[in-house]
Amino acid sequence: MIIRNLIISNLSMVKYDFENSVGFIVSVTAKAFQKALDAELRKNVGVTLSQWRVISTLVLQPGLTQKEIADKLGIEGATLVPVIDRMEKEGFLKRKPDSKDRRVNRIYLTPRADSLWNIMTESAFRIRKISTKDIPEDHIKNALDTLRKISKNLATHFELDTSLLTVQRKSKT
Repeated sequence: MIIRNLIISNLSMVKYDFENSVGFIVSVTAKAFQKALDAELRKNVGVTLSQWRVISTLVLQPGLTQKEIADKLGIEGATLVPVIDRMEKEGFLKRKPDSKDRRVNRIYLTPRADSLWNIMTESAFRIRKISTKDIPEDHIKNALDTLRKISKNLATHFELDTSLLTVQRKSKT
């Protein structure tokens, strides 16, 4: 009787077309990008994707706090702590006390991280080139425009933080 009810229950489930789901395709593509970039960065630079994300954030906005970096990356602060600790130990960044609140540390890249930036961006460009092979530039532009519109629609409808949708630059201090 239980098996019969499970079979009937499964038969009445609505089928979902994952292959034509924008969210599913974006998610699978994002994971492929992340795995590819992580492999490329590890091979060419000796840094992980997580470290690249922190470095990229600090290139755009030096002197952020750990909480600000975590917020920008969309991760929990506790997840970021071991990454920051490891990066400091490896000489990629330095914590400096905030001039107004000594309980807060500001994070800055070191010359070692700066010296690797060009190789890191070359790795990212290589992944972009591989991923967009045989795709006309106007198709790529249309895809990017469409994805930005989808992100904006979702952020507006669900009142999400839109700071992740734009790149904000802050001058080095």
